[in-house]
Amino acid sequence: MKIKIQNILLGLFGFFSLTSCEPEWLEETTSLQIRAEEQFKSEEGYKDALIGVYIGMTNPNLYAKDLSWNLVDILGQQHADLPNLALYSDVQQFEYRTNLSTPQIDGIWQKSYNTIANINIALDYIDQNSEVLHPLNYNLIKGELLGLRAFLHFDLLRLYGVEGMSNQNVSGELAIPYILDYSKNITPQLTYAETFNLMETDIQESLELLQSDPIYSAVNLDSDEFEEINRDNFYDNREQRMNYYAVKALQARVLQWQGGTDNLFEARLAAQEVIDDAPFALVNSESYNVSNDPILYPEILFSLDVTGLADLANPYFDASSNTNYDALFYTEAMATDIFETQNVNIGVADVRYNTMLTGQTRGLVSTKIIQRSSAYPNQVPLIKLPEMYYVAAEAYISSGELNKAAQYLNDVRASRGILEPIADTLNGEEMELELMKEYRKEFISEGQLFYFYKRNGLTQIPGVSETVIMDEEEYVLPIPDNEIEFGNR
Repeated sequence: MKIKIQNILLGLFGFFSLTSCEPEWLEETTSLQIRAEEQFKSEEGYKDALIGVYIGMTNPNLYAKDLSWNLVDILGQQHADLPNLALYSDVQQFEYRTNLSTPQIDGIWQKSYNTIANINIALDYIDQNSEVLHPLNYNLIKGELLGLRAFLHFDLLRLYGVEGMSNQNVSGELAIPYILDYSKNITPQLTYAETFNLMETDIQESLELLQSDPIYSAVNLDSDEFEEINRDNFYDNREQRMNYYAVKALQARVLQWQGGTDNLFEARLAAQEVIDDAPFALVNSESYNVSNDPILYPEILFSLDVTGLADLANPYFDASSNTNYDALFYTEAMATDIFETQNVNIGVADVRYNTMLTGQTRGLVSTKIIQRSSAYPNQVPLIKLPEMYYVAAEAYISSGELNKAAQYLNDVRASRGILEPIADTLNGEEMELELMKEYRKEFISEGQLFYFYKRNGLTQIPGVSETVIMDEEEYVLPIPDNEIEFGNR
């Protein structure tokens, strides 16, 4: 499909920098409005704009690298120590304001809000010109856009917001800007309570619209009508788009992040809907060709197709040379700790250890992202099914239903080839430890472990010296200095 996204200005500057020179801003705004009006005169223009958002998300500062297998994964502290000459050594040491790390941290903020700006441009026009869209296209495109807006804002909040929300009352404190429209005006920071309310509103509206999603199990689409709007195959491969179940999984994440009995209960319900109804299932590692598909594509709820992923990722997963300072690898001792290989029924049997890691000169390297013989090339997973099992397990731990928590953890463990189940006789603290162990095993090269530590406000985490007490200094990324200067943050 031909993509016409030049009029969407994927390289927009952040709002904070544009407001400092109003005449230029007004001139650029007028030019943008003219081009956007042309862009959104047709259905094709909305499709191109949506694809442009996904392309924007594959920027290396975002999900092609730093918000998936690189920066946020490095923050999870499971890799061998990076040498001083490595590009991300400062990030690994939680030093966020150095010559190396500042552009890396600021780039996430700026590229995320640029992408949100492009979402908002499309959303600003979609209701104005809804008559040019088939009703199904309107529902699907707007539903995806709203889900993506919530997804991007949530990851910004997870990185630049406070840690351990459930352990402290921060609902009245200021969070990140939640931007709802494209404007020259500075969007003020709202409280955490207000920010989550906007996020949940976007998610709920997205879910309502995406009841038209062909992937939704309860949908009763007219096959001829859907075939008509999908003649260009625009809605194929729904797992590579913000589909209904990806938004439902996002809802589970957002509720879980806030913590508390009610939120965890609602998060479990959202996760359970995905587990029960989504057309995805845990693989059987005994029969599935894991070596040919280490990302386990049948379990992916949402991924991005990243053009040129091999050139971007493969150098980081090459530990064959001592001069590749940026190599991300695990020592044997680390792997033994993570995968519990001293127990042959757990670690040695685990496909995540015996197949998803490969030995190289300096240590073990994850095979998930290496682009060599994968059956599903260029895919970067952003949400996967096992996480929903963990959401449910954590909710059951919180409610004291430990036998049910063990069941959900064991479902994933069994699919990975582990022969020894977690006993349902463990107490709550022991079950929480088992949950953390599974996060450490499951999310290698996927960037979710740091968020687990931060969400729970853990003051001690594996891989970090016991002399380091994890708190705001380590968990909260600093917002860009020019955002503070021009945005009055």
